Amino acid sequence: MSDNFLRFIPSSPFYVPNEKAINEAIEVIRADFPLAKGINAETYDSPHFIDQGSNWVRVVCPNCNLEIGREWWQTAMDQAYENNFQNLDIKVPCCGIEVSLNDLRYDWPAGFAMFKIEVRNPEKDISESHLKRLETILGVTLRKIWSHY
Repeated sequence: MSDNFLRFIPSSPFYVPNEKAINEAIEVIRADFPLAKGINAETYDSPHFIDQGSNWVRVVCPNCNLEIGREWWQTAMDQAYENNFQNLDIKVPCCGIEVSLNDLRYDWPAGFAMFKIEVRNPEKDISESHLKRLETILGVTLRKIWSHY
């Protein structure tokens, strides 16, 4: 059986909210998704790539809007992995600008984070007003990632 995950990560890959904020956010999410098969938060010692699973389509340069080849992206990911994703800066092959791997446009959305909250098999999407409430509680703008495995 396959699962869908609705994940929330900070827009900054190095941001980790305090435990009180995390617990409050989980309670808000739990009330919003009563039929979900699980809700949990996870923190890491270094940024992790929070992917979209089989929802992956492509990666696009945020500057020139050209698609970045998967092979080139994988090589850039391998290089960043060598330092545990502590440095995400790269020079894109299309237009040569320096940009963070986190700021590439992932289709479907993905990103790097040291913290995530995920809802397993949510029955719906989160409303914009509830997303804003989570951002206020956690003290950061959030990136919403739909993952399918």
